Amino acid sequence: MSNLEITIEFGGGAELLFDNKKAHNVSLPIKNKQWIIGDLLLWIKENLLKDRPELFLQDDSVIQ
Repeated sequence: MSNLEITIEFGGGAELLFDNKKAHNVSLPIKNKQWIIGDLLLWIKENLLKDRPELFLQDDSVIQ
């Protein structure tokens, strides 16, 4: 099986938490179940986030 290739884009200052990059081309592993947004957010936190995780997710929700 191949991976799921997607582009993730950040704006409104959120890119500052991700190496000052607005767009990230990523390869997500194929899972036994479909990806849902909650899974993606945790993956982003674990794999892309470079600084201040408390400004991205809190109690598994995105900070507004």
